Amino acid sequence: MQDLPGHDLPRRGFLKSAAATVAGSAFLGALGDPFCRGIIPPYDRTLRDRLWMWGHDPGSLKKGYGIGGPEDMKPGEAIRYMGIPNVCMVRFTGTPLPPFDDYVKQFAHAKRLTWSFVDGATNYTTEQKKQQALDLAAKQPNLVGLDMDDFFIGDAVPKTEGGEARANLTVAQVEQIKRELVVNGRRLDLSIVVYSNQLHPATKRHLDLVDTVYFWTWHGRDLEKLEANFAAYRQIVPTKPTLLGIYMWDFGEKKPLSVELMEHQCRLGLEWLKKGEIQGLIFHCTPLCGMKLEAVDWARSWIEMHGDEVV
Repeated sequence: MQDLPGHDLPRRGFLKSAAATVAGSAFLGALGDPFCRGIIPPYDRTLRDRLWMWGHDPGSLKKGYGIGGPEDMKPGEAIRYMGIPNVCMVRFTGTPLPPFDDYVKQFAHAKRLTWSFVDGATNYTTEQKKQQALDLAAKQPNLVGLDMDDFFIGDAVPKTEGGEARANLTVAQVEQIKRELVVNGRRLDLSIVVYSNQLHPATKRHLDLVDTVYFWTWHGRDLEKLEANFAAYRQIVPTKPTLLGIYMWDFGEKKPLSVELMEHQCRLGLEWLKKGEIQGLIFHCTPLCGMKLEAVDWARSWIEMHGDEVV
């Protein structure tokens, strides 16, 4: 969930005891080993099984965007309402607070759940949020991955020529985190958000390390260039497993998204999914589901119509 472009996450105490950086080529080679890959359950053949929803706490959109409030749908209720089996829970406002044991009961019916540890919230350090997510994964069998939201800073342009893309974690830190994502003998997926305005070649060093990329278009007006922007993204990581982010409200302009733009991105998403160019779609976001928005209503009907299609 993007808020103000270019914000930094707190790094106090992050990875103080990190191991020395392993050579990039050796690490990338290791990713081919099954132990080093994520464990998200294989998708079945239907569109519905490949649908995800971006989860935020009720009331999360009130302060920054002036919509919704405490009476918003809860994430677990929203995915049931939309007919979507999978959810990415992103605590960009810092809520819910740990412990999460009672909170996650609403996801008992979710097939797959992921949890953020890079997300813009400042009430805990990134290291603390990572450990909270790992502790939860040890108790929650359907928690299959950790997410890095709002990962790159600004347009991701390096500070120096040939340097790393501007990001909230370095390449070495992501390498180290990748090694830590083993819980009770199972390896969790590591996913990262990239926006269509962050398609600098330098992002490849980070993108190569993760299991899945979430590709998002922040401004509704840029959806007209979705095909060109996605092609530019594929020039950076041609085969990286990718989920296409589908906004149901124009957060860049803080206004409703038109049904025409909803239809446009869903049509392309289904087309790319059937061609094997992406692995799924993520609808954003759970608090919107009770706001009687045209784009949400259209998306819900579209999912009902196409959900059982074989892809």
